[in-house]
Amino acid sequence: MKNILEYIACIALAFIFAHYLYGRGGVLIATVMIIGAVISIALDLYVKNKVTVKLCGSKLGYFGKGERAEIELLVSKSTRLPTPFIEISFKSSENLLLPDNESKIRLALVNRREEVVKKSLKAIGCGGGYIAVSEVYLCDFLGFIRLKLPLPDERLEVGVLPDIVDIVPDRELLKSAVDTDSDDEDEEKESAATTYTFNGTAGYEHRAYIPGDPLKKVNWKLSSKRGELLVRLDEQLVSSSRVFVLDLSPNGFGAVPADRIIQGCFAVALSMMRSGYECELCFYGGEPVHIKLTPQDDPQQLQTLMSRAVPVPADAERIPAEVFSDGKGATIFTDERRPEFFMGLSSKAPEGALCFITYEVSAPMTPNMWGINHELEFAKL
Repeated sequence: MKNILEYIACIALAFIFAHYLYGRGGVLIATVMIIGAVISIALDLYVKNKVTVKLCGSKLGYFGKGERAEIELLVSKSTRLPTPFIEISFKSSENLLLPDNESKIRLALVNRREEVVKKSLKAIGCGGGYIAVSEVYLCDFLGFIRLKLPLPDERLEVGVLPDIVDIVPDRELLKSAVDTDSDDEDEEKESAATTYTFNGTAGYEHRAYIPGDPLKKVNWKLSSKRGELLVRLDEQLVSSSRVFVLDLSPNGFGAVPADRIIQGCFAVALSMMRSGYECELCFYGGEPVHIKLTPQDDPQQLQTLMSRAVPVPADAERIPAEVFSDGKGATIFTDERRPEFFMGLSSKAPEGALCFITYEVSAPMTPNMWGINHELEFAKL
């Protein structure tokens, strides 16, 4: 509207010029301005159905944090006439950074029938993400009208990989996260029971030493050969009923909490695998995922799998029902902040069956609740 008013004011000045100073010249200027406005609007209306915008490719693949994901758009026209300005706006998930001053692309097709334009975004948080076109407008040369064009149906999916890091799980955290099979006084006795175990099967004879393990379990001879402390596993591991659950809130608490929770869950699961334990993992990656991880699994496959973790839809069940079946418990990694979420889950599970690990919560909302900071350090709240 502002452009139209300013343009009308210019035409009025041209007529004033014609009346008081130079009639023929003023009329010529006003006529040219009127004809230009008509042509600009007519061209915008004509080209509206002649321009298409399409995303190239069906998916972007996988990227590490800090890397840039680049998408391509094919802008084409089905007429020989030049197009007015085409304005394309983007939207993306919170873990892909799109600067405000780079959220739009403007171009005009003059000589060429089509053009490929590119846009890059920085991956700032692990997990599943997407890039899509939010708006496409056709703007006439004089800026009088903006016509909305159809949007591409598809959006490009991307997985941001969590970092592979080595952590030493806190012993108290592990004892909170799994079922125990022996008391402290049993550690002083020659018994066949292990101090604590994750889900496992017989056959894995040794695992890496974790601070707090009884020294009598250390295989000193093999440790000297391998250059690291190794702990003997019993011939028959006691099966634990606890699983890891990665829960991302649909309420959207931000890319940073989600990144820390995914990274923390991945680091703990990877540490368990490297220590010779089996564990179960549940999360939502476009559909519910429930897998069992063994020490023989490839860490990069787990890394790729968890890079597609996304928030659970608002109308879906956030925590799988099987977690609470048959007396099972779970260690739940979540970025949730609402107290009612934690209280609701605690009421469904047996006492002591749940261990919550969350990000930057000032006070515990339930028993057995842990916090994780930006350096992937765990502390009981």
